[in-house]
Amino acid sequence: MATLLDSRPHALAFRDAASVALGLAAFGVTLGVTISALGFATLPGLVGAPVVYAGSAQLTAVTLVQQGAGLAVVVASAAVVNARMLLYSASLSPRFSGQPTWFRWLAPHFIVDQTYLLANARPDLDPRTFRRYWGCLGFFVLVVWSSSVATGLVVGPALPEMPHLAFVGTAMFLGLLAPRLTNRPAVAAAVTGGSVAAVVGFVRPELGIVGGAMAGVLAGSAVRR
Repeated sequence: MATLLDSRPHALAFRDAASVALGLAAFGVTLGVTISALGFATLPGLVGAPVVYAGSAQLTAVTLVQQGAGLAVVVASAAVVNARMLLYSASLSPRFSGQPTWFRWLAPHFIVDQTYLLANARPDLDPRTFRRYWGCLGFFVLVVWSSSVATGLVVGPALPEMPHLAFVGTAMFLGLLAPRLTNRPAVAAAVTGGSVAAVVGFVRPELGIVGGAMAGVLAGSAVRR
């Protein structure tokens, strides 16, 4: 079994990427349509897909820019939304530590929810095989994601006016949040963070995400203690 995996990490990566492609494509198309509906040009959306490489952070950024937020607030909010990547990186660090320098610098760009979960399900790969697997996996997922966002950007202008798209961002985040509400600290963080974000966002829309995130972290920590 190990010999087969060693000789075909690209096939393994393709199979794993295919298992998440449908959900990833649906998210990407919806994000592309939303970016188009918010009035952004096609080029920034196309460039943002592979460069930002994080749908929730990109959605946060374009929503705040559309609301008139400054650059510092946009960057800080996107960083807060993507803070979980720090935990993913720490968890994957043993798999990256023995790799060449170029890999340790470039490969972390491919860390997203899907690649993290898929790589964690392959603990039996040796360092060389993991390097090939991770590169192929990241590339395949990136192709699916970028092409899906591009499709949404192209299709968006041809769709009829849909004012309800203003709520797409909220719906997406709720969909990501619901499966994680498995204990009291998580529920406390979600309820507090959502409430504070709504109140702060009503007064200062560009600060809603940052304020809600900070309040949610504090509430979750307090309940856990």
